[in-house]
Amino acid sequence: MRKTSVIIPFYNNADYIEECINSILLQTSLPKEIIVVNDGSLSENRQFLAKFSTKVTIIDHQVNLGIAQARNTGAKNSTGEYLAFLDADDLWAADKNQHQENLLINNPELAGCHTGVNVFSKNHHIIETCITKPMLLDLKNSAIESHVVPSSFMIRRSVFIAAGGFDPKVRVEDYDFFLTLLTQGYLIKFIPEALTWLRRSNHGNESAKWQFIFHGRNDILKKHWHALYKHNGLLSLLKFFQRTCEMSRWRAKKPMSYIFLVLAFIFPRAH
Repeated sequence: MRKTSVIIPFYNNADYIEECINSILLQTSLPKEIIVVNDGSLSENRQFLAKFSTKVTIIDHQVNLGIAQARNTGAKNSTGEYLAFLDADDLWAADKNQHQENLLINNPELAGCHTGVNVFSKNHHIIETCITKPMLLDLKNSAIESHVVPSSFMIRRSVFIAAGGFDPKVRVEDYDFFLTLLTQGYLIKFIPEALTWLRRSNHGNESAKWQFIFHGRNDILKKHWHALYKHNGLLSLLKFFQRTCEMSRWRAKKPMSYIFLVLAFIFPRAH
């Protein structure tokens, strides 16, 4: 019995969406449905998306509402017991869905699970493989940064709805959502196999800009400071800001990179 609804936010991703959808159709355990939420794409991109209408359910936003709202729209219109998210430029290994479904079926105490990742560039060249992460997420190991790549994540639909979904007002909506789940006591387990392929290329990714990282993580700090403070007091907040400066420095140009370098040096580093 097919259990999973796959939700793909789509915003002018015509270059990658076919490969993305095909990676789902090649799963050893097929999902119940594939929902593509067109988030106000240009008309030519929407026309290209229409060629997949016999394989996926397409839901249209008339204007661009952002990736958080696109995922929420997909979840609201889904019928599966589980929700799996896949960005339109990422891919799945053929047995990803089967591994995650089996884990949730056999472990009813889990709210969700995520997998290891192959970070890849053109021609599927693997830049990095990430399979060393905490086996079970908690506020302690997630207090500085998120360990979950959204395209690797599967969650019970009932939990997603109860937790309120992704917050469209927060720029780093995925980290925000995972902290919300952990704060509410939900359990998320890691599968240490690279079953998700995360694309890294220069195609206008907002998350590659220092402004997105700096202001987005400050959104997180404003919303979750109390939970982070409970973990390790003021030191936890200072370490969070230090990591924000460090991540922003990697993406900034001079002179901003120097400013972030100094701030990252001043504040206590996470270990």
